[in-house]
Amino acid sequence: MDIYLIKDYARVDGVTGRFVERAYEHELERFDRELALHTGANQYVSFQVIVDAGGEPVESADISFGDLQGPGRLSAKNAEAFIEWFHETEEQAIPDCLVPLDSGFPFRIPQHPDYLPVQRVGALWVDWFVPREAAAGEYEGVVRVRANAVEREFVLRLVVHAVTVPDRSLMTADLNAYADSISPVFPHLSANPDRYEDGSFFDVERQVVAMAREHRALYHNLGYKHSGIVTPSFAPELEGEGKHIRVKSWELFDRHFGPYLDGTAFADSRRGAYPIEYLYLPFHVNWPARFEKWGKKGFRTEVRRIMAEFIRHFEEKGWTQTKLELFLNHKKQYRFYPFTLDEIWYEHDEEPFEQFYDIIKDTYDSTSVPFVFRTDESNHYGNHYRNEYADMCDLWVVNAGMFSWFPDSVEIMKQKGNVVWLYGGVLRQLSCPLTTLFTWPMQTFMSGVDGFCVWNAFGHGRIDYLKAPNADEIIMYPGVPFGIEGPVPSIRLKALRNAMQLADVLMCTNGYDYETRSSFNRQVKDIVNGHYGFADDGGWWKATPDFVDTPPRYWDFGPGGLVEQACSPEPSHGKSPRLIECIRQDVLTHLGASGLFAPAAPGDSRTEEAPAGAASGS
Repeated sequence: MDIYLIKDYARVDGVTGRFVERAYEHELERFDRELALHTGANQYVSFQVIVDAGGEPVESADISFGDLQGPGRLSAKNAEAFIEWFHETEEQAIPDCLVPLDSGFPFRIPQHPDYLPVQRVGALWVDWFVPREAAAGEYEGVVRVRANAVEREFVLRLVVHAVTVPDRSLMTADLNAYADSISPVFPHLSANPDRYEDGSFFDVERQVVAMAREHRALYHNLGYKHSGIVTPSFAPELEGEGKHIRVKSWELFDRHFGPYLDGTAFADSRRGAYPIEYLYLPFHVNWPARFEKWGKKGFRTEVRRIMAEFIRHFEEKGWTQTKLELFLNHKKQYRFYPFTLDEIWYEHDEEPFEQFYDIIKDTYDSTSVPFVFRTDESNHYGNHYRNEYADMCDLWVVNAGMFSWFPDSVEIMKQKGNVVWLYGGVLRQLSCPLTTLFTWPMQTFMSGVDGFCVWNAFGHGRIDYLKAPNADEIIMYPGVPFGIEGPVPSIRLKALRNAMQLADVLMCTNGYDYETRSSFNRQVKDIVNGHYGFADDGGWWKATPDFVDTPPRYWDFGPGGLVEQACSPEPSHGKSPRLIECIRQDVLTHLGASGLFAPAAPGDSRTEEAPAGAASGS
């Protein structure tokens, strides 16, 4: 039986025992005796334990940790292990779903008689949280692993650099979702028509939202469907029409969203109990006014009256820290509405978009409640960022490939005070190297924008997600098959969090103290460029194609067509997973040596024993 360790940037096939990232396996590392990892403070550091049983069934396994000793003590209480579940997909057995080892679900090889009976390799994912109070220096301890009667002991070294990851992310990793995509994969919810009224849906959704927060992401759930029907509890109850329309009851809406808006839903987070960063509002062309009234005075009256009630209610509640999105997610091809307002394709669809903006544009000018009018852009981005849309729209979610044609748009957006997120294939098939996922926060930082968007983070549908999940649409799993009535994470969610920790450190160099930090901003960009093989920042941008001056309906969107060519290659193309570790180590080493990126917490005595969730806000 072969037991060894690997880092967080690669995965091992559960049948062959080879690295999943086969094109790079000649340079990927395994560790038979000791493992050294680089980390900052106030962050997680991860590694994996691989158990290659060589065909021998494994009926039980365990892992234990000793405290790490160094300039202080890093308590083993901050270590957590997860069983890696292997999925049969793309002719490989690829791990992704993670089950807490302490949940009672057993570690076995094969993992289940109905799934992967030919499995010979099992794995554990390990997270170790390094608290804010940890002093910089090298720490060392022991990790013990047992599989059946075989035991192995490994030396674990953590090199803690004088860099502190901020509690609040300086970049948004948006995990977008639609309507109630949670209930269908939790039988106790899908079978319960009263799941909103009795709060059982809220209990599970809050676990999903809290899991996203702990992994430096935002779970972001649009409450209405393509039909325009609003999911219960995602909007307050209304009564009346025209000048007499009003909110009849806020009770269910407040029970649903109040804990996110006041931060109490995150009371147990190590990152702090601050309010959720963004929240979709239910306003669109079928709520609060029905679409039959579109273009009539009554539509305008009803929307503006309910907007006024939202403003008054949120002011009274003190919910003024969350950006509230007004978003039109309508596409003509779904046959509910006669126009496309989400990623406008045709020039004639600009008119209804502008009409809706004209209705709401001055309703929130004089309130402390931060409303934002959102546009999702692709084909027309090159036109819209230059015209009145740059003044109309506050939040832009832009196709990353097409965004890369317009480097001059970044400064224009900043001057307007607009927020820009990139989207387009953040999640891919499980066989894709984790470099693909890692590159999104790197591209966001290097491009000078504010975040990126996973377009669907919980879209399991009806497929057998234990066998072969919709990996390009999910990043968390239902815990139901493992006896858990809540979500469980994935390797990709952990990889995203680890990338976001580094990205937030990089974003810390974007300050206004030009005499000190501005030079570090340039230096860390040079580090990132060097590992990606770019001579300068231009490597993150593409040449602006000639066809952008023609209407998008004439563009060549076919496979291998002119649009695809103009967006290719992606920055992560052909990059080894080892790039992840190399950038992380070099950035932490460089910034840690300055002493400028590790602010001490108030009353900091550089001792280790701080309770979870006690880290101060940044």
